[in-house]
Amino acid sequence: MVPKLHAKGKSFRGCANYLLHDKERACTTERVEWTETRNLATDDPEVAWRVMAATSMDQSRLKTQAGIKNTGRKSKDHVLHLTLSWHPDEAEDLSREEMLRAANGALRALDAGDRQVLFVSHNDEPQPHLHIMMNRVSPEDGRMLSSSKEKLALSRWAEAYEKDRGQIFCEERVLNNEARDRKEFTRGGKDKPRHIFELEAANDNPGDANKVRVEQRKKDAVLAQRRRELAVRHAQQWKEFQSAHKQRVSNIQGETARDLSRQVDAIRSGYRPAWTELHRKHQVALQTFEERETQLLGRVQNAVKLVDLRRIIGRGRNDSDDGKPQGIGEVFKTVSSSGARLQEVKRQQEAQRRALQIEQGAKEREAKAERRRVEVKLLVQNRQRCEAERMQLVLAQAMDRAKTRAEQQARSRQRREAWKNNRPIQAPAQERAAQPIPVQEQSPPVQVQEQRPPQQDERAQRIAAIKQRMKDQARERQGDRER
Repeated sequence: MVPKLHAKGKSFRGCANYLLHDKERACTTERVEWTETRNLATDDPEVAWRVMAATSMDQSRLKTQAGIKNTGRKSKDHVLHLTLSWHPDEAEDLSREEMLRAANGALRALDAGDRQVLFVSHNDEPQPHLHIMMNRVSPEDGRMLSSSKEKLALSRWAEAYEKDRGQIFCEERVLNNEARDRKEFTRGGKDKPRHIFELEAANDNPGDANKVRVEQRKKDAVLAQRRRELAVRHAQQWKEFQSAHKQRVSNIQGETARDLSRQVDAIRSGYRPAWTELHRKHQVALQTFEERETQLLGRVQNAVKLVDLRRIIGRGRNDSDDGKPQGIGEVFKTVSSSGARLQEVKRQQEAQRRALQIEQGAKEREAKAERRRVEVKLLVQNRQRCEAERMQLVLAQAMDRAKTRAEQQARSRQRREAWKNNRPIQAPAQERAAQPIPVQEQSPPVQVQEQRPPQQDERAQRIAAIKQRMKDQARERQGDRER
C-alpha cells in the first residue's frame, strides 16, 4: 500500500476531468473501472464534483450559519487528491469492497470522515490504484480540513493496513516509522516530476537510458546549484540594502543628536554669565536684607520694598509678575513678620530665576525645532534614495530571474532532445506502412463497407458497459431509498 498525497489545488473541474477520462486530456473513459461517492446526495461523478465546487464557494455562509467566526488565514486550495496504490501481486485478490475499506481507513486517518469524497478506480496501470478527490471544506460548518502531519498520519495508517492484511510490501516505511518513534527526523525522497519520469520511461534501451539519466541529472544539478546560489545572493542583497538604509537613518539621527547637544551647550554657555550675575545680585540682596532687619527703620524699608502698593490700590493682579504680595492679608503678614519678609524675598528671587529659565528654555526649543526640520528633510531625501535603490535592485533581480528561467527552458529542451535522440527508430515499420497494397488484376469490384478497428469496438463496448453499470447502481440505490 502506497498512499500518495498530490499537491492541493483550486479546481474541482480540472481534477475531475483528469480522473474521469483517459490521459492526454482525452474524451474517452476506458481506464475508469468504477466510481463511488461519500457524503453526497448523488452517485453521478459529473454531478458530484459540481456539488463539491458549490459547497466550496459557499464556505463563508456555512461558517456564519454554524456560528463560527470567519477569521483566520484564508486558503483557496480546497481540492485534496489522494491516490492509494496496491502491489501488483495483490491485483487478483483485490475486490472493490476491499479498496473502499482501505479508502475509508485513509479518510479516518486524515480525520475527514465528514468530507465530500469521490472515489475513482483506474485500470490503466499494472498496480491496482484508487483515486480519492476530496472537498476540504466541511459541508456542515465550512471549516477547512487541517493538513498538519497528514503525510505522517497516512504513513502510519498504511503500515497498519499492510500488517492487518498479513504482508509487508514496503519495508522502508516500517524502518522510517521506527526512526520517528526514536525521535529521529525522517522524510521520504522527493517525487520526480511527471515530464521527467515519462521521458525516462519512454526510452527502451536500459544501458543508454542510464547513461542519459546520469548525464541529465548532472546538468540539472548544476543548474539547480546556480538557482540556489542566485537565491542566496538575492537574499544577501536585500539584507545589505536594508542594513545600508538603517545605517543611513542611524547616522542622520546620531548627527542630529550630536548637533542638538552642541547647540544646547552653546545656548547654555551663553546664558551662564546671566545666571552668574543673577546669583550675585540675589546674594547681595539677601545680605542687605539681613543687615536692615537689625534696625526698625531697616525693617520698614524691607517691608516697603516687598509690597506693591499699586496693586493694593487696584491696578490688578495680572499687570506684572515680580512676585510681590498683592492682597491686604499678604501685605499685613509681610509687614508684621520678619520670617514672612525673608520668605517673600526668596519667593521673588525664585520668580526671577524661573523667568530666566523660561527664556533660556525657549531658545533651546527653537534650536531643537530648527534642527528637527533639518533632520526631517534629510530623512525624506534618504527615503527617496532608498526607494530608487530598491527599484534598481528589484529590476536587477528580475533580470536575473528571467535569465534563470531562460536557462531552465533551454535545459528542458536539451533534456527532451537527449531523450528523443536515444529512442529507437521506427523507420522499418513506417516504410512497411508506406508500401502500396497489391491489387489482383481479375478481381471484380466489391463494395466494401467501412468497419471500425477491433480496438474501437472493444472501447465502445467497455464504455457502454461502464455506463450501464453506473445506471444499474443508481437504479438500485434509488429503489433502496424508496423502500
